[in-house]
Amino acid sequence: MPELRRLLSDHQLREALWALLIRALDGAGRHAEALAAYGQAREVIAEELGVDPGPELQGLYQAMLTADAGPRPPAPAATAPSPVPPGGSLAEARHRRAGPGSSSRRAPAQLPADVADFTGRAGPLERLCGLVSGARQRANGAVTVAVVAGTPGLGKTTLAVHAAHRLRPDFPDGQLYVSLRGGSDHPVPADEVLARFLRDLGVDGARVPVDPEERAAMYRTRLAERQMLIVLDDARDAAQVRPLLPGTGSSAVIVSSRHRLSDLAGSRLIDLDVLDEGEAAELFTRIIGTDRAEAEPGPVHDVLGVCAGLPLAIRIAGARLAARRAWTVRTLADRLADQRRRMDELTAGDLAMRACFQVSFDALPHRNGTSTDPARAFRLLGVWQGPSIGLPAAAALIGQPEWPVADALEVLVDAHLLESPAPDRYRLHDLLRDYAADRARADEPPGAVEDAVRRVLDWYLYTADAAANVVAPYRDRPPLDPPEPGCAPLTFDTADQALDWCEQERTNLVAATREAVSYGLHDIAWKLPVAVMVCFDRHGYRAEWMTTHRIALDSARETGDRSAEALVLNNLGVVLGEQRADDAVGCFEQALAIYRETGDDKGQSKAANNLAHGYQLLGRHEEAAATLVDVVALKRQVGHRYGEAVAMCNLGEAYRELGRLDEAIATSTEALAIVREIGAVRDEGYALYSLGRAHLDLGKITQATDLLEQATAIHHAAGDLSGEAEDLRYAGAAYAQAGRAAEAREHWERSYKLFRRLGYETQATQVRSQLAEIGAEPGDD
Repeated sequence: MPELRRLLSDHQLREALWALLIRALDGAGRHAEALAAYGQAREVIAEELGVDPGPELQGLYQAMLTADAGPRPPAPAATAPSPVPPGGSLAEARHRRAGPGSSSRRAPAQLPADVADFTGRAGPLERLCGLVSGARQRANGAVTVAVVAGTPGLGKTTLAVHAAHRLRPDFPDGQLYVSLRGGSDHPVPADEVLARFLRDLGVDGARVPVDPEERAAMYRTRLAERQMLIVLDDARDAAQVRPLLPGTGSSAVIVSSRHRLSDLAGSRLIDLDVLDEGEAAELFTRIIGTDRAEAEPGPVHDVLGVCAGLPLAIRIAGARLAARRAWTVRTLADRLADQRRRMDELTAGDLAMRACFQVSFDALPHRNGTSTDPARAFRLLGVWQGPSIGLPAAAALIGQPEWPVADALEVLVDAHLLESPAPDRYRLHDLLRDYAADRARADEPPGAVEDAVRRVLDWYLYTADAAANVVAPYRDRPPLDPPEPGCAPLTFDTADQALDWCEQERTNLVAATREAVSYGLHDIAWKLPVAVMVCFDRHGYRAEWMTTHRIALDSARETGDRSAEALVLNNLGVVLGEQRADDAVGCFEQALAIYRETGDDKGQSKAANNLAHGYQLLGRHEEAAATLVDVVALKRQVGHRYGEAVAMCNLGEAYRELGRLDEAIATSTEALAIVREIGAVRDEGYALYSLGRAHLDLGKITQATDLLEQATAIHHAAGDLSGEAEDLRYAGAAYAQAGRAAEAREHWERSYKLFRRLGYETQATQVRSQLAEIGAEPGDD
């Protein structure tokens, strides 16, 4: 070989000398140098003569590449390579040619370094490895393609690389890796990746075909007899991936992408979600150290709450603390508490949540005209603070019809910038909401954000009013002007539809009330809780009722609207009274004073009626009865039949508590006639309940049982859980007095479960005691 190199230094165009050198290197087991020598020969000949090497050199080169079973060009006996036997691998042929103790060409091992503190993901990791590990047993079958998809920052690459390292023993011919940069403005074209992979697989750069299809064919040929794992990181779409797939099942592919690649035929999806609380805490603790984490459990909880299970955010937060030993965890938690600065705080070196999200945001398609721009939809979704949003509300927020908005939202779902937990239902990860809100403040025209918030809050207000009007048409409605053009609130045909909507939107209605205050929209902040109160009441959502009305009271006072203040005080007193709160009476007294001040007779009668009910809850039944007699007279004076019926129901209850049972039955019977006359079905249940309890106190068990069962059926059909629980409680008592223990137990168990569901622990405890008296315990909730 030294002599040949000296000769070639003087005679660079002598192909026979190059052929001897290549054979010598290959025969000595220095296969890579032999291939490199051919590349040098080709470059010299092409530069000097403008042609490719002759047939002998090209044939020698192809023989080294393919190690086929055919004869190789003549060579000296001492260095002639052995042919590859049928069925043998290229690696085995090289090993036999080189002889014992020599080094053969190494298989590609291109995986990035594994993460030392890989945490959690046990389920996705096992599934991914399980999908891929069987590929080597499926030679010549369909290629295994596993797609790891998810929101930016979920650790898709980390999982893919960790799994690939774990799978290395299953793929002895090596691992290929490439970052396709699918989220960037300039994703790597598949034909460029093919050229690189072919060179990695031993093809001389000059022999890589120019045509992309020919490259793909050569790539598949190279992999046909190999057992290799190919990791395609950050793929943009299926079109970028397809040319990079092997043709046979001896190799396997792991793809990571911000898209699900549902159009990649035969692929299996690993759709990542955020880390659970335990996994998030474990990862954070590994980064900052156990001592530091255990010293401040509260601040750790706050930091992880902001990160919301996003591994990248947790790593960034941990890295910031690890780099700042003087900081406490509380220091970082306080800095992250400012929503407007959160994206800036979640930056550590070249890790940044904003940059991570930016890549996906910049890759969104831009649309104009009648279509909804997905980027604009994403920005405006960031200003909505509810935990989720339905399609009609999203259309109101964005200010466009539902069908183009739905198309834009589905684009965001495909890009993993938005989740869709149910059809036409969407939600943003908390940090993505922060990023979207940043973009809205920066990119939207002046006033656009405020207009969007007003539109969606108006939609919630008018839809809540429509729902309440079906559920309780006799309620006091907040004064509303006609909706603005373009506002399309939902309508409901039945009370069940309206109550279902309220149940689905419960947390959003609270969020809408808070958001109205934050934007200074105090007219909505007090009207929305008043509108939705009857739906909260039917479902037993007392915490939401109380929370929204406390906000509403401040907003009503902010507007200076005394009638609004009195209305909210009255409603707040009702829910406080149901919680047996001492300040319920105070709310009613304040409301009554305002109604007297403003000369509102109807309001006075309503507040007085509720004040009397408050007296009853406090055991002040004489005061309650005296007040209610005046309320009934006032209701009759103003011609408010529904209010008269309600007051008489309450008066019947007061008489019963005072032991004046005949008067209780007479008053409740009159109330029953009025509610049946005006069609107030739910209140018919309360009149029957009052009559049933009065008959029970008189010892008329059969009549009491019948009346209470009727009340139960009405309240159950109306979705009035609180009323149904009370009906069941006293029906159970009636059955117990009749010696019918089985029926008593069944009714008390149902009552107990309803009280527990409503959070009425005092009543639930009382019913549990009644069950114990007959030797029973409530069943599982």
